[in-house]
Amino acid sequence: MRVLPLLILGLLSSPMVATANEAPLERHQLGSWEADIGYTGVVRDGDTLHISGVPCRGADMHLAVRDCYGKLTKILQEFDADSSQVVKETVFTTDMDGLIKAIPDRKAFFADGKYPAASWVQISRLFDAEAKLEVEWTVRLK
Repeated sequence: MRVLPLLILGLLSSPMVATANEAPLERHQLGSWEADIGYTGVVRDGDTLHISGVPCRGADMHLAVRDCYGKLTKILQEFDADSSQVVKETVFTTDMDGLIKAIPDRKAFFADGKYPAASWVQISRLFDAEAKLEVEWTVRLK
């Protein structure tokens, strides 16, 4: 009989059991087009930000990279965060050679060499057909 109360207590204190203190997801739209397409630009899950792919344009890849990371930096600032808190980055590009040449432009956005885990993927087309790359981030806020 003593085992049953201990088992119940263990199950109630398990992290798998949802508690009333859990914060709901916060959804932040970056533009009105998101509702038309059916996604959210930024979703906050507690201390984690999930930033959807931000499309970037420019006359060349150097300008597109600066455009992209400038937009992403503004998003971080809205949440009182900086690039050192970016945990994971996924970059989709239509021009990997151009992106490789623009590495110094990208690195300039990460202070003190605090780079995130990253994956770079070349694809044939992005949703925004004029974009040269699209970057999505996962950010730890605290």
